[in-house]
Amino acid sequence: MSDGDAFARPDPHVPGFGPERCRAYLEGNEGAPPREQLVQGVDRFWRPRAVGVRPRALDVGCGPGREAAFLLSRGFDVLAIDPVREMLARTQTAVAALEGGSVGLDTLHATLEECAEALPERSFDLVHAGFVLPFLRPAEFGRCFSALERSLKPGGLFIGQLFGPTDEFIRDAVPGTMTSHDAEAVSELFGRFEMLAREEVSREGRIGRGRAKWWHVHHVTARSR
Repeated sequence: MSDGDAFARPDPHVPGFGPERCRAYLEGNEGAPPREQLVQGVDRFWRPRAVGVRPRALDVGCGPGREAAFLLSRGFDVLAIDPVREMLARTQTAVAALEGGSVGLDTLHATLEECAEALPERSFDLVHAGFVLPFLRPAEFGRCFSALERSLKPGGLFIGQLFGPTDEFIRDAVPGTMTSHDAEAVSELFGRFEMLAREEVSREGRIGRGRAKWWHVHHVTARSR
């Protein structure tokens, strides 16, 4: 499931993540390491299934590729999805320096809303959705999250974030363009998972090392049953 580098089209529109927000994200995160939650989740909770069998990871909204590169370095094959072609190009660059280069990396230029139904069932050992699921429209969230849940193998890891209702992006969003969850809704969403680690953060912070922003975030690491 990859479009390689040959397929070219305009970037699909993501209402909550327009060009200005994309630029702010890239500027604020230039040179940043892979997200600590992903690193800790793999270190603490990943259980190799069989010697000699490469696990497979899905990186939804892969951004500039630091998490995809980390997963490849830990022995995963990776399908990296992003609606911004520049992000996929940066991902290719990020993994090029690894031993073996881009071997094991597939990319897909799409939103999760576009490709959810095409995700193969029980195919991934790990799904990483780093600060991306809130940018799904509420009308599409349930369908897309169900597709991610189905794509995980039993015992597979989900590592990602959801926004709470007081997050600045949520407060400023046009109605119907972004999705938030309170603590109870998060518990309900992951009712069929084993919750391994969970933290709710509500505080002033920054977008990477960039501009100030109020964050209300649920960090979730969970195992599919």
